Parts: sequence; C-alpha cells; structure tokens
Amino acid sequence: MIYFLAIISSFFSGMGIGGGSVFILLSLLFNLLELNEARAYNLLLFISVGIIISIKNFKKIKENKKKYIKGIIFIGIGALIGAISSKYISEKIIKIVFYIFLLIIGIYEIIVSLKNINLDKNNNKKGVY
Repeated sequence: MIYFLAIISSFFSGMGIGGGSVFILLSLLFNLLELNEARAYNLLLFISVGIIISIKNFKKIKENKKKYIKGIIFIGIGALIGAISSKYISEKIIKIVFYIFLLIIGIYEIIVSLKNINLDKNNNKKGVY
C-alpha cells in the first residue's frame, strides 16, 4: 500500500499539484506511517521528483534561467529552515499546522473552482468559446 501511495503522490508531484501533501495525508489516514516517517518519505519523494522535473523544465526554459536558479536557491533555504525548525517544534503542533494548511488549500481550491465554473457559464452565455 505504501508503494502505491508513493506512485500516486509522485504522479501528482510531477504535475506540480503537491503530491507530498497527498502522501503524508494518506499515509497518516491509513495508519501506514508515523508522522516523522511520513515526513522523511515525503522528503525523499520531493527530492527525487524535484530533481527530475527541474532538469526537464530547465531544458525547456529559454529565458529567465537566472530567475529559475534563484528560485531553486530560495527553495533550498526554505527547506533548510523548515528542517531545522522541525527539531524544535513538537510533532503534535506540526500535525495540527499541516491539517490547517490542507484545510486552507482545500477551501481555496473550492473557491477558485466555483469562480471558474461561473466564468465558464458566463462565457458560454455570451457565445465565447
């Protein structure tokens, strides 16, 4: 089951949809891993998918390669700060913050989807396709 979750999560990560969050959520939901284990596997998933997708996208980028590299640097800094701070924050608080984060993302996605549905309906009424 854990390997199936890794494949599904990597698939979503490859599309840029936050597969790591999916992996952590499902592995905790099905009691497959403890939070620390799920976070460790998520980091492995994130790093391997991130490297592959970064190489693939870097080849496609014709302009703004400096901007892309700067982005990678800041992502690394953020990851380092997160890794260090996780040592000082209790697992219970991290779990609560993670669930709140997923709730906020879910609400945001519902709102954006409803706005897009309304836009599509309005465009179809006006004859815009």
